[in-house]
Amino acid sequence: MKNLSLYDILVGQFVSEAGNPDNLDPSQFEQLSEDEKLRRSIIENLRMVLTTRQGSVQHLPDFGMPDILQLYFDSGNSIDPVKKEIKDVILKYEPRIGDVQIQKSDFDQETMRISIKIVASIKDNPNKEILLTEFSTTGWTKVMFERDLK
Repeated sequence: MKNLSLYDILVGQFVSEAGNPDNLDPSQFEQLSEDEKLRRSIIENLRMVLTTRQGSVQHLPDFGMPDILQLYFDSGNSIDPVKKEIKDVILKYEPRIGDVQIQKSDFDQETMRISIKIVASIKDNPNKEILLTEFSTTGWTKVMFERDLK
């Protein structure tokens, strides 16, 4: 448990998975392997970082993401600055991840949804992990490891 966030350890559960804080079940948390706890803790942290609007955390003004749609329009409708910002934010605010590479991105202009495939390594694990992220202009963000789809 040395690689879990303090928040995850104190709560004893991954809050975003419970939906309602009243539904937290610490016994389920204890049944997970250390590898699974680490992966879920990383996802939990990335969800917090990527769903927080940059500038909304007073003591960390660069924490979170800027307005992705504005970034897209300001760059002449290029997804490249969005990909760079996501990579920079992950590397800065998720210290357990290194070597982040954005391999694929799709932007659906009709629904204003961005899907990004990120290949990264967990620093204590030599294997590469694939993270899948989706963003929408409504503020909805999804982050998951590809192997969790199975």
